[in-house]
Amino acid sequence: MSKKSRILYISYDGMTDALGQSQVLAYLKRLSNLDFDIEILSYEKPERYVKYKSEIEAEINKYKIVWSPLLYTKSPPIFSTLKDLFLGWKKIKYKIERGENYDIVHCRGYISAILGLKMKKIYETKFIFDMRGWWADEKLESGLWSSPIFKLVYNYFKKLEKDFFNHSDYSISLTYAGKEHIVNSKLKETCVEVIPTCVDFSVFKPYSQIVRDEVRTELNILSNAKVLLYSGALGANYNNEGIFNIYSAALKKYPELYFLILSKDDISYVNSELKKYNIDQAKVRIISSQFNKVYRYLIAGDIGVILYKKQFSAIGRSPTKLGEYWACGLPIISINGLGDLDAIIKKYPEGGNLVSDLDSKNILQAIDELFVKSENKTLLRKYAEDYFSIESGVDRYYNIYEKLILKN
Repeated sequence: MSKKSRILYISYDGMTDALGQSQVLAYLKRLSNLDFDIEILSYEKPERYVKYKSEIEAEINKYKIVWSPLLYTKSPPIFSTLKDLFLGWKKIKYKIERGENYDIVHCRGYISAILGLKMKKIYETKFIFDMRGWWADEKLESGLWSSPIFKLVYNYFKKLEKDFFNHSDYSISLTYAGKEHIVNSKLKETCVEVIPTCVDFSVFKPYSQIVRDEVRTELNILSNAKVLLYSGALGANYNNEGIFNIYSAALKKYPELYFLILSKDDISYVNSELKKYNIDQAKVRIISSQFNKVYRYLIAGDIGVILYKKQFSAIGRSPTKLGEYWACGLPIISINGLGDLDAIIKKYPEGGNLVSDLDSKNILQAIDELFVKSENKTLLRKYAEDYFSIESGVDRYYNIYEKLILKN
């Protein structure tokens, strides 16, 4: 295989976003050390781009990666996305017409795949549809696409979804449950790979009593206190009511239980949700952390919460936080029927407890057992390294790239 095989990776998430760093750059840095010259076309949120541009640029420049950022526009809805697509295609076309051809276009998500599908049809570029879950259904089920005009948008993207599957040289699902639906629905029967979200273990460091004590002192949490932890966004497809019900139920038996929330959401929104569900804020700590510092707060916890709404789109959910929790020694509590969680916990039984419903009795039984499981932090780290290894993910992407390039 040529050392100059060129990959264009298109991401509607920015590299200055935590997600871009954990779920894009972590892979591409490793792949660029293999047989590929990689270019990233990403859409950066203006405020984050100004703040973190130099830091990310310095990191990317250590590798055989070219970064071609565009600014993401948020409003007005629909028209801003059309503008982003127009500017993205303009940049791609300009580069190709200057002789910068690409062997593969690897598209993260649906918006990016619009550009990749166009490259496939016009330039016959090998096209990877890395779907990242059932995006259109997530938007509809979250309520974000509730107005009548978005019904048209939903139908448009479901039609596009079929085109992405039909024309992609490879499609990638985060879950085996998602792949099963793809194949059973005959959306695509061959060249479907499952690559779950992976964890960069150089960022999510192993449990340390020193770090735990430091963070608990910082947050004014007693060293021997029990701490329930939730990391991630609230609202939309996340089950806020269930998340806070778990804490409320656990308080009945553990009245001194703290609740640590790691979220980029506006703190006033988080506080309003706490009030809505009658959560006493005295023992709640709300933190917005830089990506490379999240592990410190995970280490300070005892049990991690993962909870999405039970909807169709949940079959495609591969919670990144599961691997991150395990890496730092946290077992999880969740419910049955979300993505591959049932199969994962069956394979790694000390990794957490799944309840059939959010009844207080079920929650308390699960919590009791999890405080015992949380003591085996070394085993949980091994679970994470086994299932969420980024090296495993890189190997799978490498094999896909290699197969597609050999077809050229």
